[in-house]
Amino acid sequence: MKNQDKWCIEKIALDGTGKQQSESDSKFISFFKRNYKKILIVTLVVYLLILAYGVTMTRFYIDENGHKHVFKMSFSDIKLEDDYDSLTDKLDDIRELLTDITVVDIHLANGDISNYEAATQYNNILNGKLDILIPKIDAMNVQSGQETVKNELKSILSNDLALYLQYIIKGLQTGSNDTVSAALSYRDKALSTYDIIENDIRNIADALKIQASDYFSWNLGDAVLKKDKTAILQGNGDS
Repeated sequence: MKNQDKWCIEKIALDGTGKQQSESDSKFISFFKRNYKKILIVTLVVYLLILAYGVTMTRFYIDENGHKHVFKMSFSDIKLEDDYDSLTDKLDDIRELLTDITVVDIHLANGDISNYEAATQYNNILNGKLDILIPKIDAMNVQSGQETVKNELKSILSNDLALYLQYIIKGLQTGSNDTVSAALSYRDKALSTYDIIENDIRNIADALKIQASDYFSWNLGDAVLKKDKTAILQGNGDS
């Protein structure tokens, strides 16, 4: 019976896994003891990465009543924020373009520069800035939901400001009042289109709970004076 107990199936690992498991555990413990500092550092780095990711996915905002709330961003929100950054970057370019054009407008209206000088400056803006900006907007990669805003950016350049500059240059060169009047209609259209673009981008900011009231308080008149303090439109009563 003792011999039978000695060879009992419940006491013997026929495939030798019992011994192998013991050796494996021993090697793991030995490896951990030798490398515990590295393991600790890697664990800490992974934890910090997860923590940083959580921070980037969370935004705090204050509502209209002054109450603070948490806005947890989804992956689609992150993509939308990338689009928002791209759109505001191009909106900044258009703001600068409007500012440059308006500076020339004011100096021309005040009689500070001749028609020839104004036409030359308008032409420099058309060829040196506007024409360069159009392909940059064409190359923008935004989600389908923001294609409308992208097309609005293209429209204000190609259909509004470009035509304004072309007509005003021609009007100043030929002395045609009708051409100048047509140019001014395109300028008014450009300003209306700008308001639409800014409002659409503001809606994206609101959806993402981005506090951007300062950004959307941009004023063309203030931008003109910041760029050129002498660009002050004279009224009928001014000397």
